[in-house]
Amino acid sequence: MNLLENKVGLVLGVANKRSIAWACADACHRNGALQAFSYQGDRLKENVEKLAG
Repeated sequence: MNLLENKVGLVLGVANKRSIAWACADACHRNGALQAFSYQGDRLKENVEKLAG
């Protein structure tokens, strides 16, 4: 069982692979969390979609 299995999180401020928010979201994902993301503008939408997979 993963540490965050069946937990839901909202990740704010995902900008790119170097952002702290990205690292937090990636760690949560690897531990089984369901996630929702927010982003500013269409340019950042592409980055968030890559993370959300």
